[in-house]
Amino acid sequence: MNAALIDAFAALGVSIPNILLPAPGVDLNKFAVVACDQHVSDPAYWEAVEAYVGDAPSALRLMLPEAYLEKPDRAARVEAINAAMKSYLEKGLLREVGEGFVYLHRTISTGVRHGLMMALDLEQYDYTPGAKSLIRATEQTIPERLPPRVEIRKGAVLELPHIMVLVDDPENLLLGTLEQALPQLTQCYDFDLMQQSGHLTGWLVQQEELLARLADILGTLCRKGDGLLFAMGDGNHSLATAKACWEQLKPTLSGSERECHPARYALCEIVNLHDEAMVFEPIHRVLFSVDEKALERETGITAQSMPPLQQLQPLLDEYLKAHPETKIDYVHGSKAALELGAREGNLALLMPPFDKSSLYDIVRRDGVLVRKSFSLGEAPDKRFYLEARKITR
Repeated sequence: MNAALIDAFAALGVSIPNILLPAPGVDLNKFAVVACDQHVSDPAYWEAVEAYVGDAPSALRLMLPEAYLEKPDRAARVEAINAAMKSYLEKGLLREVGEGFVYLHRTISTGVRHGLMMALDLEQYDYTPGAKSLIRATEQTIPERLPPRVEIRKGAVLELPHIMVLVDDPENLLLGTLEQALPQLTQCYDFDLMQQSGHLTGWLVQQEELLARLADILGTLCRKGDGLLFAMGDGNHSLATAKACWEQLKPTLSGSERECHPARYALCEIVNLHDEAMVFEPIHRVLFSVDEKALERETGITAQSMPPLQQLQPLLDEYLKAHPETKIDYVHGSKAALELGAREGNLALLMPPFDKSSLYDIVRRDGVLVRKSFSLGEAPDKRFYLEARKITR
């Protein structure tokens, strides 16, 4: 890849990754699994995935579902993940496809969502409220949530991302250019996803002329507003985890090593905010072992009467501090939330729709929203783990 092109992307917080994909012969339907932060209160989902995958090579062995994040055997699970990553590389179950991006079509419940796999520069990412960086959080980042995730990533030789990052591209210049270029691109996968989660097709983007056009388009988008180019969609805490690991590693490196170390970057899927299939879903709150009368008395909150989300979440946080017996989960999909809320001792708090067109203006004006303000689709539509990248020398 020529140096001028590399520099052009670097100025935009982008690196051209060397992506790994499952080798020929690997069953992609069993390999690709949904993001780890889905079905947190539904371990039966993950048990079903476990039974379906069996002994086949699978991203299930390379990640830790958050349904198990607080289990006492977490350390053993993390050790097994690290071993599996090394084993998959040694056995050739993952193969390098060369430097480039991957353009993808994901058929979901709302249509076909278009995405582009890129590596983003963690030096250009700042989740601090009010930050003016190229890459910004859209929701509150909770530092206390990072340590167990850092524990998983710091010993990993690979990353498999479920991170989805938005660009504000109302004319669809970026991904529209790739759609027009499809006849030039080499298809690298085309398969159905497990658990009735739709279909996924991907193409390699490696032609330097086409990459240069993408860099020009990103430059144009970057010059809008106050320099906000990439806004977090899904996986904010995963990107924050990658940032934390990089900050821990950075002091141990020389200046030249810092410039190009693979851990400086994080693989992400870039999606247009204005993609018609990109539906912003509210994230509902479900309280477990809650005294509804105490909740109403102390906060005024009931299932039928709630303040706007930006005021609701702080009230819930205070209540949970005072009542450690009550737990909370953030649930995608009103049906799932209502089913959980119907169980004895539980309460579902359903959130109203979120206007996605307002997102960039809110971030520029107010900084971040409270955590879990929106979700990019419901659980079956979430990003699946498939592409990988080495993050160690």
